[in-house]
Amino acid sequence: MTASPSYRRWLWLALRALVTVGIVAFLFYKIDWGQLVARMREADYRWLALACICFGVAAMFGAVRWWFLLRIQSIVLPLRVVAILTLIGQFFNSFMFGAVGGDVVKALYLYRYAPGQKTHATLSVLIDRALGLFILLCGSLAVLPWQLRALHGTESANAALVALIVVFAIMTAGAAALFFTPFHRAPTRLQTLWKRVPHHRIAELVVSGFRQHGSARGLTLGSIAAAIAVTLVLIAGGYCIALGIGLPIGYLQLLIIITVAICVTSLPISIGGHGVREGIFVLMFAAFGAVSLERDGGSENAILFSVLFFAIPLVWSLVGGALYLTFRHEHARAG
Repeated sequence: MTASPSYRRWLWLALRALVTVGIVAFLFYKIDWGQLVARMREADYRWLALACICFGVAAMFGAVRWWFLLRIQSIVLPLRVVAILTLIGQFFNSFMFGAVGGDVVKALYLYRYAPGQKTHATLSVLIDRALGLFILLCGSLAVLPWQLRALHGTESANAALVALIVVFAIMTAGAAALFFTPFHRAPTRLQTLWKRVPHHRIAELVVSGFRQHGSARGLTLGSIAAAIAVTLVLIAGGYCIALGIGLPIGYLQLLIIITVAICVTSLPISIGGHGVREGIFVLMFAAFGAVSLERDGGSENAILFSVLFFAIPLVWSLVGGALYLTFRHEHARAG
């Protein structure tokens, strides 16, 4: 007797919940809460307010990035609508189980605007997330040679850096295969077999939609420029948090640390990345010598950074929640 898909889904959710609770409980036991509260009281809230502004600006650049990607797929929406949907997506990313709940909601909204382009609408959402991660990876790998001396060669740090290179290689190889492989020139026998694959037409639409980036180079370059702006402002927001709580870390080092954290928390290990995110920040800040793991009370600043890096953008997530309640999408049209 095989388990139903619903049962497996709930079982997987329960396992992730167990991992989340276990990691959070371990961190709860290890943290000196007195020091954590004291450091929060001593924080410079002007830097934290500036971090909040940076995260808002990053969200708007993210909307511009997605707006370009939608136009590549021939889905033309006003930038104002795309910005609203971006904030609504951020709301659901923050308050739903997992880090992709907002992506699903954004795709569902797009189906209302472009009911005949559901595949390309979904593709725009997927590429939006992938492009953001890819630019982060490119930036981290570009600055890594200049930051190797600052690294304390721990096994955890080395494993994280190797993982960055592997993820970058996989994404690059996958994009190259979709873009350059001459599928239409495949042998007749392979094409016959391919047509027997369930939903092969959807896969063909995905490939054709991806290749539209080659014929819309101006829009593609615009989306890349917006993605670079998102990265620069996002790391600036993190850097403001570090300055606000007195965490001694450089901007380029923070680029690597945040990239590792985002890559790891994107995996379905825990619910919303909670627990895993805090653990990764502690390990990576320790790898750069910003905190110490060899004494009690040495990792509170890293934990506080992780909490603030999640909590401050919630301001914009709540804005997205308010927009979700008031946005009259049913009267809108693409055009």
